Amino acid sequence: MKRLVFGTLSAFVLATSVVQPSLAAASMTQGNVSDNALLIARQSVVSSGQFVTVKKQSTGSAQIITKEGKQYLELSSDFSTGEGPDVKVVLSRQATVPAAIEEGSYITLSPLEKFSGKQLYAIPDGINLEEYASVALWCQEFNVTFGYAPLS
Repeated sequence: MKRLVFGTLSAFVLATSVVQPSLAAASMTQGNVSDNALLIARQSVVSSGQFVTVKKQSTGSAQIITKEGKQYLELSSDFSTGEGPDVKVVLSRQATVPAAIEEGSYITLSPLEKFSGKQLYAIPDGINLEEYASVALWCQEFNVTFGYAPLS
């Protein structure tokens, strides 16, 4: 009985692993490619800038994009910064962000998800991006700016 159940289960797993990739390939050629093209076409760059190091090596770029009517901050795939505690992604009113930032001169978007690689952060509705001149990586615990990207 155990052999029958095991054999049936094995055949089912094998059949689904063979069928799944071909189904995925078929759906890619039928409609998903055009859906992805539409999604990319609906994305537009509002502003962008290259990271400048302040206290910790920060490289790559940041851009504000509009995608499907919503605004996001996107860090590039070549983005990286030094590690530290309590690092936040902030929008700063200043184009050149000092090592220590003043209360009220920025808004926090989110804690930094990871110290390198492509990342996407939602910008809350109602934020007037014309009031913010750069994106900064800021350690709240020690009030230290790791780096910033002036937006233009």
